[in-house]
Amino acid sequence: MAQYATARTDAAVSTVVRRLRCPEGESLARRLLAAVAAGELPPAAERRSADGDPFDRYGLLPAAFAALRVVRRRLGFDVPSLSAAAETLAVRPDAAAAAERSLVSRLSPPADEDERARLDREVRAAREAFDAAEFAAEPAADSHDDSDAGAARHPAGISDPVAERRAHLRRLEADRSMASLGFVLYELARDDASEPAVRPRSDADRA
Repeated sequence: MAQYATARTDAAVSTVVRRLRCPEGESLARRLLAAVAAGELPPAAERRSADGDPFDRYGLLPAAFAALRVVRRRLGFDVPSLSAAAETLAVRPDAAAAAERSLVSRLSPPADEDERARLDREVRAAREAFDAAEFAAEPAADSHDDSDAGAARHPAGISDPVAERRAHLRRLEADRSMASLGFVLYELARDDASEPAVRPRSDADRA
């Protein structure tokens, strides 16, 4: 039964992605909708009586469209227009909007704008520091970096600055993803290696 429900929700998301031609976020939208169908993400208490099951109440295709909108917004990609895309999908805009509210009520909110901007800056700085450390660690073109030479650069007990910078960068990127997605959606995304990373925002995005 659970596999059947997942197949239905996956097919609905695929239909939305194909018709709107916006593949970024498809995998996470599938995961979100499947989690709701499986009862893993109940709505917030104050909306429970009003929302019910978003599939039964609003329809599977509007719910799939809503899931894609929620995911793309938090990943930092363009969000399909509600009215125009609803017409393309032949669904009611009010049903899609209500389904989106129902889905959002089941998720933890993203961090505020200032926190996300701060993490963007820290990720950029950490990436520059990692690139510089990696460049500095590269052997000269005329040198022969055999295993003994490599061991001499990082003897036992001495940390590798490149590895440290890489680990620091990955931690910051994970922090930024959690800040943008919110904890619940981040947890759904963690097990999905096919999902694109949060798109770094430019100054224009924040304008």
